[in-house]
Amino acid sequence: MRRTFPIAAVSAALLAVVLLAGPSITLHTQVLNRETSGDAGVTYEHSGARWSSDLLLVKVLTVTDTRCELRLGPDAASYHYPVELAFGSEPPALREVTWFPDAVEITVTSGETLRVPADNFRSVR
Repeated sequence: MRRTFPIAAVSAALLAVVLLAGPSITLHTQVLNRETSGDAGVTYEHSGARWSSDLLLVKVLTVTDTRCELRLGPDAASYHYPVELAFGSEPPALREVTWFPDAVEITVTSGETLRVPADNFRSVR
């Protein structure tokens, strides 16, 4: 009986770590789509310079789940503003990305449109 308690305590502690830290531990990322504002002729001012911004649609596998998110920023592969997407169980496919001087609009194939203000992603370096 005395041996059972330490095993149960360790098991409970491991379960708590997985449940609490699991969503923040990334095991794998897969880029599903990549867009660049420079291809549309749109750049954003930050610190006195003009930068093209990237938009990545990424599938993220963590210890506890799989999710899709948009990553926006001048170098979105390294530093980014994340936007978590929840459009069902399948990864969303982008139908259209429209860059504006003050925002980016993303339309997915199911018809939903998301608008992200440029102030959120222009200075994430």
